[in-house]
Amino acid sequence: MNSWSLSDIEVVSRAIVSAPSVHDTQPWDLRLDGGCAEVTERRGFTDTPRADRVISCGAGVANVELALRALGKKIETDLLPDPRRRDLVATVRAVGTATPSSTELRLFSAMARRRSHREAFADIPVPAETIADIVAAAEIEGVRARLLAADEAPALADVLLYSPDRVRQDPGHQRDLFPWTSHWLPQGGHESVDAIRPVVTRGVPDSARLAAAIESETVLVFVSDTQESIDLVRTGIAVERAWLTAVDARLGASILSHPLRVDDSAHRLARRLDMPGHPQLILRIGYWGMRNFRRGERAAAL
Repeated sequence: MNSWSLSDIEVVSRAIVSAPSVHDTQPWDLRLDGGCAEVTERRGFTDTPRADRVISCGAGVANVELALRALGKKIETDLLPDPRRRDLVATVRAVGTATPSSTELRLFSAMARRRSHREAFADIPVPAETIADIVAAAEIEGVRARLLAADEAPALADVLLYSPDRVRQDPGHQRDLFPWTSHWLPQGGHESVDAIRPVVTRGVPDSARLAAAIESETVLVFVSDTQESIDLVRTGIAVERAWLTAVDARLGASILSHPLRVDDSAHRLARRLDMPGHPQLILRIGYWGMRNFRRGERAAAL
C-alpha cells in the first residue's frame, strides 16, 4: 500500500485516540506515511511517571494494529525500531491484504465500548473460561498477566495501603487510590480537597476489609520481565488486548498503576507474591451492576 485513503486515516486515528492512557493524557503522536503507521512518544509531561506514559503508548500501538487488521491489511510491527529516534515507539507496516478474523472484528468493535469502571462490580463470578481467554489475549513476549489467587488478596491490600502517611501527603496519589477503595469505604469516609479538584480519601480502609473486597473480585497483575522501555510498550499492548477481550465478554474493567510507582511498592508486591519480574499495573474485571450497566449504555450513546 503506497497511500492512505481518508477513511483509513479516520479509522486508524479514531482507534489510537480511543486507547486508554494515564490520566487520559494520550502521550503519543501518530504519523501515517506511505504504507507505515508510526507511533511516537510525546515529551514534556512532568506530572505522570514515564513508565505509565510508555505503557499508554503500547496500548495505542495495540489499537493501531487492530484497526489495520479490521481494514483488511496484513501488518508487521517493529517495537522501538530505531535507536537514533528514542521517541519512536513502533512502526506498523501494511505489507499486504488479509481477511480479518471474527475475533479481530469483535475486538475492534469493543474499542468504542471500552471505558474504566471505577465502582463495585455485580456480585457475579467471572467464568474460569472467560478469565482464561483474557489471560491468553495478553500473551506477549516479556509480559505475563497473573491471576491473583484468593489467598493473595491480603498482599495486594497491604501494598495498596503501603505508607499511609505518604498517601495523605500526596494528593496525586490520593486521587489514584480513591477510585480503587471508595466503594469499600463507609459513608462519610471521604472529603473534598476543594471545589474543583477530585474527591480524595482522607481515611484508608482497614487492610482486612480491603483484602476481603479484593478477594471477591477478579484481579490480574501484569508483570514485565524488565523495566526496559520495550517491555513497558509490550505491557501496554498486553493490557489493551486483555481489556478489549473483557469488553467483548460484556465485562467492565479498570486499571490501577500509580500505587506501584510509590517507593518500593512494586518490589514489595513481587516479593510477597513470589513473583519474578516487575509488577507494572493491576487490572480488575467483573460484570457491571444493572445501575452501572444502564449508565454505561447512556454514555456509549452520547
